[in-house]
Amino acid sequence: MSVYVMSDLHGDWAHFKLMLLKIRFSKSDHLYIIGDVVDRGPHGIKLLQFIRQQENMTLLMGNHDLMLLQSLQHFDEPDGTDWFDPQTYAGLCHLSAQERAELAQYLTTLPLFLTVSAGGQDYFLVHACPAPINASNEEALEYFLWARVSPDDTFDMPVIAGHTPTAYYQEKVPLRIWRNGNYTDIDCGTAFRSAVPGGCLACLRLDDNKEFYV
Repeated sequence: MSVYVMSDLHGDWAHFKLMLLKIRFSKSDHLYIIGDVVDRGPHGIKLLQFIRQQENMTLLMGNHDLMLLQSLQHFDEPDGTDWFDPQTYAGLCHLSAQERAELAQYLTTLPLFLTVSAGGQDYFLVHACPAPINASNEEALEYFLWARVSPDDTFDMPVIAGHTPTAYYQEKVPLRIWRNGNYTDIDCGTAFRSAVPGGCLACLRLDDNKEFYV
């Protein structure tokens, strides 16, 4: 059994499937996806529907997933569809009202963070950034889903996040996973392939910290 982490799929069904083939993902493995499955790419809803059906895949909440949930809660209002990314909205139009309700219910169950163990090490998984211990619930949500980690930030335990494309920290092309002390950013910009040189989908195997790219 191996434990894998990906982030920020943003509707990129094709490269997600290629990655599963590359890592030889099996029923005995487990994949954690740390947020932002939807928006920007054409197949976010397809990805969400697939992931929620897999017993060995766990999705964490990302800011775009939260925006989808909030938008679904206003779907039937006169201006409700104004909230949506056009490609995400197109995917929702192929669902029935019941399917949209089930998708919204699934989104309400997504954790904001998780601590997982692999290879004798504990890892803190979060979409954007760990929150200070004394943060209020509102402040913590802002950290977990929206904050940018500064190169000067330090953490007491290994943190794996996405949200901020690694181009923010490095000029390397193609983009690669960025590590700084206990912080690892795995968002290598698959959603921005046409705009960011070297953008790709990254996957990290926690058992041995091996990196994979497609």
